[in-house]
Amino acid sequence: MTSKQLSEKISWSLGWWNIYFLLKIALKIKGIIGFSTLYNFAFFFFLLIPVTNKALRAAKHIIAVIAGLWLFHYDSFLPPLDRLTTQLSQLLQFDTLYLLELLTRFISLDVILLLCLILIGYYFAQQVFRVTSLVMITMVFFSFSNTEKPLYVQAKVPTTHVSQNDIHQARITPPQTVSALSAEPPGAELKLPDIIDDISLNQYRKAFFANETQKRSSLQNGLSLNHDFDILLLNICSISWDDLDLTGQATHPLLAEFDILFENFNSATAYSGPAVIRLLRASCGQQEHTSLFETASNKQCLLFENLAQLGFNNELLMNHNGEFGNFMTHISNNIGALSPAVDLAKLSPYQKSFDGSSIYRDATVLNQWLTQTNQTRNTPTVTLYNSISAHDGNRIIRGNSGSSLISYKQQQKNVLDDLYAFVNQLKKSHRNLVVIFVPEHGAAMRGDKMQIQGMREVPTKAITHVPVGIKFFGPKLNIQGDKIQLSQPNSYLAISDLLGNIIATDVFSGKPFQLSDLVQNLDEVGIVSQNQGTTLLEIRKSSFLTLDDESWLQYGAN
Repeated sequence: MTSKQLSEKISWSLGWWNIYFLLKIALKIKGIIGFSTLYNFAFFFFLLIPVTNKALRAAKHIIAVIAGLWLFHYDSFLPPLDRLTTQLSQLLQFDTLYLLELLTRFISLDVILLLCLILIGYYFAQQVFRVTSLVMITMVFFSFSNTEKPLYVQAKVPTTHVSQNDIHQARITPPQTVSALSAEPPGAELKLPDIIDDISLNQYRKAFFANETQKRSSLQNGLSLNHDFDILLLNICSISWDDLDLTGQATHPLLAEFDILFENFNSATAYSGPAVIRLLRASCGQQEHTSLFETASNKQCLLFENLAQLGFNNELLMNHNGEFGNFMTHISNNIGALSPAVDLAKLSPYQKSFDGSSIYRDATVLNQWLTQTNQTRNTPTVTLYNSISAHDGNRIIRGNSGSSLISYKQQQKNVLDDLYAFVNQLKKSHRNLVVIFVPEHGAAMRGDKMQIQGMREVPTKAITHVPVGIKFFGPKLNIQGDKIQLSQPNSYLAISDLLGNIIATDVFSGKPFQLSDLVQNLDEVGIVSQNQGTTLLEIRKSSFLTLDDESWLQYGAN
């Protein structure tokens, strides 16, 4: 073969790179990825450039592999690569097996089968006709029929006009539900934008946080503690309503035990560190994510500080070492330096965490705490219990974990069963106690086309919509009426308000009271969730995402 013939062959054949484009075309047709016409054509013609020099050809192959991987990510619906680099230090702390499992989640069995079919088809097709020509024709067809860009690079949210009736209906005011026994929520009325575009969404976001800075909890309003009771906050990782629906545990008997159940609670974040800070600063309105890691400018925001002013001692309890992500530091910055109430070194670990550290079963830790406090408790105490038993990537020691979803189902059920058994144990303890079950966030075990299973970079409602429940224990409790289920949007400030109402009502005195009295004037708030560099707004049941605090896109839109 002459050099001229070789050059012509190279110029008009992509060779095995045809597989790359055929796979992307197939995934595009299935709606799994987008397809940038400009960048894909540029890459297509770059691959067609004839190179005969061995060194230059090797350099071209290296560049092509790097560019091909980048373009594949660009066309996907995954978050930008800079989101990965910002989390790199934490990713490096993950257990090796967990990292390998995460990598496998990017490729499903369906995609592997599709690739195999394409490989077989290409092997036979390239013997009959020029596959490169077919690829080019298909890409030309896409260039005329495809107007969709990858979701994460859309420049702006399409401008949407809303009728005046919709504006009136969408105001953030108490809905007419069983929970609407309360008056207007604290803070100014915040109206949703009538036109949905970048400018209006930025204005709404700014107005939302300005409104939140004005809110203060009723827990600060000259209360006095008349009766001795304890508060136990069960801050549980990786359980959302969506997770419960996925695992079939949405009707678990634990949820039926709660006297008050928040059905529309927003955790406002998808990660543990920010979640526990938001809980510990529950006595003020929702803070921006960037403010969470600064020293609290107003000590009135600190839930445990406000309770300490009323005579409660602060106590910490965990079923892990608290080292990952400086978790223990986040707690001490908002409670004070505390040693965990239960010495985990005296217990046997039940799981290995995603970072290889030990995790102790909830039932073991909580029962040990209960035994200790029954013997030593003589002053009212507020206890934070943090559990990571259901976190993605955990493995039961000497257990057969199976797939990640099977493992999560088992670990989630263990948590719920342990807490249910603990609740039944508390009924026999004859102590005055308020238990508040408040998950940090969900596990994202369902995933979507923009985030693989377990990824929580974007704080979607599937992750931040968590069940929050309150249960009262005490020999003199005299609760009148039915249990309460709240359906209006709430977040952490409502927990602080509720504790204020519990103290003001003096529920442990033996006098009769209605649960509806305790949900009076609870804060109601719009759905705004944040991670580092990411904000998600929910407006009229649609979600809007920004990654740069300027331009917005509709999350989940096709």
